[in-house]
Amino acid sequence: MKYLLVLFLVLANSLWGQDSTQTKLHHYKMWLKPSLNIHYISVEVIDVPENEDLKKQKLLPNYPLTIGISGGIYNTYVSLGYSKSTVPFRSTSEYGKSKYFDFQLHSFLKKRFLFDLYYQDYKGFYYEGKKRTHILSDTQIQQIGSELLYFTHWKSQLLEKMFNPDGNHLKDHYGFYVGGGIYYHKATIPILSLKDDGNVFRHLQAGFGVGAVGSMKASENISVNGLIGLGGYFGGELKPLSKMKFDDYVTYRIHLSIVHSKKDWIFIYSWGQNNKEMYFKNNEHLSIGTSNFEISCIRQFHFSTRYHNKVMKYLGM
Repeated sequence: MKYLLVLFLVLANSLWGQDSTQTKLHHYKMWLKPSLNIHYISVEVIDVPENEDLKKQKLLPNYPLTIGISGGIYNTYVSLGYSKSTVPFRSTSEYGKSKYFDFQLHSFLKKRFLFDLYYQDYKGFYYEGKKRTHILSDTQIQQIGSELLYFTHWKSQLLEKMFNPDGNHLKDHYGFYVGGGIYYHKATIPILSLKDDGNVFRHLQAGFGVGAVGSMKASENISVNGLIGLGGYFGGELKPLSKMKFDDYVTYRIHLSIVHSKKDWIFIYSWGQNNKEMYFKNNEHLSIGTSNFEISCIRQFHFSTRYHNKVMKYLGM
């Protein structure tokens, strides 16, 4: 047991870069981040559907306010987070109740790549008619998507700070990105069609996008980060390959964040919108948008630990 402990101390010593005869002080920085988040999918009926009551209507979920808290230690793999839906944004008696599952993964690869993977499942929507609000409890939208973006003239630490601000703004920086992805959509909208077999459709599309990205220091304590992009995509309703009809689409995305930092406090206000369009059946046209608004703050804590290599002497070595 003593030799195992000594082996652990030797390994720790080599990893920490300790001097063999001195006691060294190690500094760490821990962060704690509470947040308030609104994230939801919206569906806009652009063309005239079979059910003309839905012409130009926007279907919305009664999305909830989500409170989250996360924490971790910088430059380590130690990070934990938890979020909880609190109350629906609007009255459930008037606008219905939405059920949802929303998973998103954003990973930075090497120096200039950003990999995105998401799965969203929302059930329970409503739209506001001329005289009353119509609850669509059986309407369901599912989305699965994967993207890989390449950022030109962009260092990895700056790219990460744009999407995960830490208050340490280095300098103004601008660049471009190019990338592509593949996306699957499944929509169940019973009220959209007058036929029982026209309520569900599945759609697959793929394509490429380009855009500009920038980070600017507005004042001593405030920085602004932004991204805007356009994409061209092809896809169609999933059918046997011989019957599939491919249409072309245009999509756009916007992301904006304002970061205010003061000493060990960081306040972040961010907003994002990602929009995709699709045709189905007789060229009926839907636009599906993903929106996100978040207010969060980060509290940073500093702490230190000491380690003395001469501890091995007390073990008889």
